[in-house]
Amino acid sequence: MIGNQQANGILPVQQLKNAIDAGIIAAEIDIEASQLQPASLDLRLGKDAWRVQASFLPGRGMSVTDKLQKFAMHHVDLSGGAVLERGCVYIVRLQESLCLPADFAAMANPKSSTGRLDIFTRLITDGSDQFEVVENGYNGPLYAEISPRTFSVKVRHGSRLSQLRLRRGQQSLDDAALT
Repeated sequence: MIGNQQANGILPVQQLKNAIDAGIIAAEIDIEASQLQPASLDLRLGKDAWRVQASFLPGRGMSVTDKLQKFAMHHVDLSGGAVLERGCVYIVRLQESLCLPADFAAMANPKSSTGRLDIFTRLITDGSDQFEVVENGYNGPLYAEISPRTFSVKVRHGSRLSQLRLRRGQQSLDDAALT
């Protein structure tokens, strides 16, 4: 249980903190208070990135790791920082992972500063056939696809390019509820 409220919708920061305490959101390095926003969590790049020829989704029953074994051109270590070249596509394992209850889902989007720098980024999960969407009950790692558009950028382990929102319950209203 996350807090006393069981209302549907996007979780506010207080319930995000509870989700972290409950292990619904986990991380290889403790989540910092500065990552928490009023209704989202900033996601941090891990130390491992791979240059790939093109964007991909793993698809049902496949993991991102399975696809990387087929499509990765080379590994990039972000521990001390690395330059991601303009016009290239990279997959980066994020520090955060999820163990969502059955009635929880999530969605991600780039941080506004990422867009201002013209860095295209989106979230990928194992078994997914959609970018930016984490299905109900997902349990596993999170990855970012990153493609600098205008100029090459230097990123490092811990850089924050995307944010995640947790959602409980149905994501849309039917006609009766709207009325």
